[in-house]
Amino acid sequence: MIRTGSTPRGSGARLIAGLVAVLGSISVASAATINFTNAGGSGSYGNSLTFANGGISVTVSAWAETGSQTPANSGYYLFQTAQVWSWSTGLGICNRNEGTANNSCDNNEHELDSVGRDDLMVFYFDQVVNFANLQVTVDPYDGSGSDPNDRDVRYWVSTVGAAPNLGTFTFNTLSPTFGTGFLSPASSSYNPITHNLAGGSGGALTGNLLLISGNYLNRNCTNSNISGDSECEAYKITSLTVSMVPVPAALWMFGPALGVLGWARYRGKQVPVLRFR
Repeated sequence: MIRTGSTPRGSGARLIAGLVAVLGSISVASAATINFTNAGGSGSYGNSLTFANGGISVTVSAWAETGSQTPANSGYYLFQTAQVWSWSTGLGICNRNEGTANNSCDNNEHELDSVGRDDLMVFYFDQVVNFANLQVTVDPYDGSGSDPNDRDVRYWVSTVGAAPNLGTFTFNTLSPTFGTGFLSPASSSYNPITHNLAGGSGGALTGNLLLISGNYLNRNCTNSNISGDSECEAYKITSLTVSMVPVPAALWMFGPALGVLGWARYRGKQVPVLRFR
């Protein structure tokens, strides 16, 4: 049976305070640009670096296709852990064929590149973020006197429960496990460029995992070198911009309820409620 009753003004005040606390704990959508320059690094293959801005944190790790060819004669190789490092122009990768940072991995190698065995950078966020307006700035660094590097970006977006172990994957098997791979092409140049990736094929993608590589489909780069082939990618990732996932519109329906409760308190009346028996 349903009976009507009332709740004391103090209870109404507590309800208002509770609703305000709930709404106050919810973040509205806001863009955050995370900078990856001049952070250095530590550790060897399999290390990671963590960055944060605007309430969003991301842990970055590196992989490269330096494992065995799988399947045989396919031209694709299993991923192995690599070393991620932050230089003045951003994040780069030293893979197992190149050595480690500040050692045998020199200026022509410590980039995210598709020369020799292709590199892959993994961005694992502490929350689901909105990639609808994803921007990635890359810097090829090389100057006059060397060949300009290509600046294509290929990327995947998905939602996972933990940072993935890619040791059983090749570039050819990342999809569909980690979403559809999208390509953002850019001409070869010495200059930085910001890719406006717009969530892939124009859609608003959300997730907590972003994978970035060069255009691995150009398998000719497997037998090339950085200084001799301008169609092979070689750049560092300077920054990326993502957004928090916006609050569902239905949550803002609490607004009218707060208004009614506030008005009733102002009038000094008790707030009617329904009781179930």
